[in-house]
Amino acid sequence: MMAIVVALLFTCYGIYLFSDFVLLFFHEALCYDVRYKIPIFVSNSAVHPFTYAFFKWDIKKEIKKLVFVLFSSMETWFTILGWTLSIVAAAGNGSIIFLVCSKRRLLTKTNAFIISLAVADLGVGASVFPSAFFCEVVKTSHNSSSICKDIYKRIRWLFGYASVTSLCCLVLDRYVAIVKPLKYLNFMSRGRVIKMIFVSWAIPVGFVITSSLFFLPAPVRKNIAAIFVMFWEIFSCCFLIFCFSSMILVVYKHDRSSAILAKQLRFNHRGLTVSSQDRSAVTMMVIVIAVFLVCYGIYLRCSLVALLDLKCNDTDYKIPMLVLNSAINPWAYSFFKRDIKKEMIKKLIFRKTKKKLQNQ
Repeated sequence: MMAIVVALLFTCYGIYLFSDFVLLFFHEALCYDVRYKIPIFVSNSAVHPFTYAFFKWDIKKEIKKLVFVLFSSMETWFTILGWTLSIVAAAGNGSIIFLVCSKRRLLTKTNAFIISLAVADLGVGASVFPSAFFCEVVKTSHNSSSICKDIYKRIRWLFGYASVTSLCCLVLDRYVAIVKPLKYLNFMSRGRVIKMIFVSWAIPVGFVITSSLFFLPAPVRKNIAAIFVMFWEIFSCCFLIFCFSSMILVVYKHDRSSAILAKQLRFNHRGLTVSSQDRSAVTMMVIVIAVFLVCYGIYLRCSLVALLDLKCNDTDYKIPMLVLNSAINPWAYSFFKRDIKKEMIKKLIFRKTKKKLQNQ
C-alpha cells in the first residue's frame, strides 16, 4: 500500500519539481503545464482512498461488510435508480432556485410558487432516498432501526406533502390565470401569494408535529396520520384533476374559436395569417400534473392499505416514484416555462461565447 502511495506521490510531484526548476533558472513564461499539472495533482489525492480500500486489511474488511449489507437488504437496481434520481432532483431543482433568485426579472408571482415547489422537491431529492439508504445500513440494532424509520418517515412526509401543497398552489395560480384571466390581478395579489406559500408549508409542518406528539397513544397517532394522509391525498388528486380538466377545456374552446376566426380572416383577406396562442404554460402544467397523479396514485393505494391495518411492502418502487416526480418538475419548467427557458438559453449562449473568447 505504501509503495503505491509513495510512487504516486513522486510521479505527481515530480511535475511540480520540474516547474520549480523552470521558474528558478528560466523565464516564468516557459512553464506551460497548467493543463496537465492540476489534473495529475488531483489524481494523486483521488487514488489514495482506493489504495486504502484495497490494501488496508481492516478498512477492506469493513467495506466488504458494508457492501454485503447493502446488496443483501436492497436490490441493486433500487439503489442505483434511487441515487441517480436523487442527484438529478437535487441538481435540477437547485439550479431552478438559483436561476430564478439570481434574476430580478424572474421574480414574478407564478415563479414564487415555482420556487416553493422547487425547494420542496430539492428536499425530497436530498433527503428521502438518502435517509432510507442510511436506515438500511444501520439496520443492525432494533432501537436504532426504529428511531431511524420514524425520522425518515417524518422527513418524507414533510417534503413530500410540501411538494403536494406547493403544486396545488401553482396549479391554482395557473387555473385562475387561464380560466378567469380578468380576475387574476385582483385575486393573486402579493399578500395572497405570500399567504398561500406560507399555508403550503404550514400544513405539512403541522401534520409532522401532530404525528410526533408522543404523549398520545400510538394507535391514536397512527389513525390521525392515516386519516389525514388519506383525506389530503384524495383531495389534492381531485383538485388537480378538476383544474387540469378546466384548463384543457378552456384552451380547447379558445383554439377552436381562434381556428374559426382565422379561417374567416383568410377567406376575406387572402394571404393573412393569424398566430395561434402559445400553449407552453399549459403544456408544462399537463406534464407536471400527469407525473404527479401517476406517482402519487401509489401513495393513495398505500393509504388505503394502512387504514385496513395491512402492511404496504412497496418501498422498492414507491420511493423512486416519489423522487422521480421531483426530478421531472425542473425539466418541465426549463422546456415549457418561457421566461425560465429564455434565461437558461441566454446563460448557455453566454458561456459558449465566453469560452470561445478565452480560447482565442
